[in-house]
Amino acid sequence: MNDHANAVDNVLYLHGFNSHPGSAKAELTRRACEQARPRPRFIAPALSHHPGPAWQTAQEVMSTLTGRTMVIGSSMGGFLAMGLARTHDVASVVLINPAVDPLKIALERMGAEIEHVETGEMFVIDESFADALREQQAEVVNAERFLVLLGSEDEILDYRQALEMLEGSRFVINEGDDHGLSRYPELLSTVLAHGGLTLPEDFNPVP
Repeated sequence: MNDHANAVDNVLYLHGFNSHPGSAKAELTRRACEQARPRPRFIAPALSHHPGPAWQTAQEVMSTLTGRTMVIGSSMGGFLAMGLARTHDVASVVLINPAVDPLKIALERMGAEIEHVETGEMFVIDESFADALREQQAEVVNAERFLVLLGSEDEILDYRQALEMLEGSRFVINEGDDHGLSRYPELLSTVLAHGGLTLPEDFNPVP
């Protein structure tokens, strides 16, 4: 049973690279927060595909929140969530298949032209991406506050890297699951419990 005295007041959801705040996992989390007890404020800002402005937005939104905040970050959003845990007073953090070393990925994909899934905008991964990520890289702190959800068959990120870099966190390894983490709806009660929140027994993530 959760101790609601320690429940968070806010749930800040940070989506991944080339995603948007209306993504499937963001919407599932929103619906869960609407039915949680106590009910937190849910915030899911639109983040730039570029890591510099994305980090700036994450910090600005976090700075506006009052009370206790749980940050949930998916993929690149997980990297940003780790940064907020270092720079702000974050009560708890949930990382979903986090990009723990996005600089390596940016360097490997340097020059790649990508279409944004929501806007259709074309953009190129260039040196400014790498420069921004170099500025953001730092030692992981407050890992004991982290709940890390991993798919063992993640086709984009090697989950073993997260196991190594986030030592001290609480891990939930989903055998056979991929980067999208299809089991996420089943894990929502665990996710919200990490912030001291409770879902009703009859909660249905699919409306």
